[in-house]
Amino acid sequence: MNKPALSQLHRQKKTDHLVDLSEHKLAEALLTSQQELTAVIGGAKVILGKTKFDEAAREIFNRCCELTGATSGYVALLSEDGQENEVLFLEGGGMECTVDPELPMPIRGLREESYKGNCAVYHNDFMNSDWVEMMPAGHMALKNVMFAPLVIENKTVGIMGLANKKDDFDDRDAELASVFGDLAAIALQNSRFLEERQKAEANLSETVKELKEAIQKIKTLSGIIPICAYCKGIRNDHGYWDRLEKYIEDNSLAEFSHGICPTCFEEQKKKYNLS
Repeated sequence: MNKPALSQLHRQKKTDHLVDLSEHKLAEALLTSQQELTAVIGGAKVILGKTKFDEAAREIFNRCCELTGATSGYVALLSEDGQENEVLFLEGGGMECTVDPELPMPIRGLREESYKGNCAVYHNDFMNSDWVEMMPAGHMALKNVMFAPLVIENKTVGIMGLANKKDDFDDRDAELASVFGDLAAIALQNSRFLEERQKAEANLSETVKELKEAIQKIKTLSGIIPICAYCKGIRNDHGYWDRLEKYIEDNSLAEFSHGICPTCFEEQKKKYNLS
């Protein structure tokens, strides 16, 4: 075989190799996209299936870890004064961490950048960063760290922390973490809405109960009332005759205070010869 033929054969093999490689990468990309889509859809379903935020947040966090490769982390909400993280749960990924869970977690360092920027941030050499000095004693080692915000109405109200991926975090991981952060934010809004609705329903139920009790107390007189033409006594539902004032008091909210009208007063004066 001459040299031109060998050269052509070599180019053909090289082309075939590149095609095979491209097809392989395309297949991997399609599989990855499918896995990502499945994980995101699963996270969305969690919102519909969970009414408590801590339960929904845990499942969303787990799905994000599976997809990004993170093995540890946490989800926390911003305190009312806006100065600290209030941790809902902490996943150590099998690593020992002796930090007191009640220890304050101020908004500073890398997580502060996520809070202020409303965006995901990451660092792949955290133990050699300036932020490592902010770690409390007893904290487990962090090979790499990523934070994804929970944003509601353009404000970060919580954070999802991810750490210790075997390889480095990259921009794609940050994009995916942002999506799961958004899902967690929706779950938070949903749980708050449900809590407010439950409170409103409880208040409404109590109001209805009070109204029913008030209605039961309110008695009205209606229809034909049998009254004696002479003594003005009234026959009650049991067939007994009551004084007029007793019957009205028993069947309404009215009460009587006794007095004497001017006409009767004059009649009584004449009757008893009173001056």
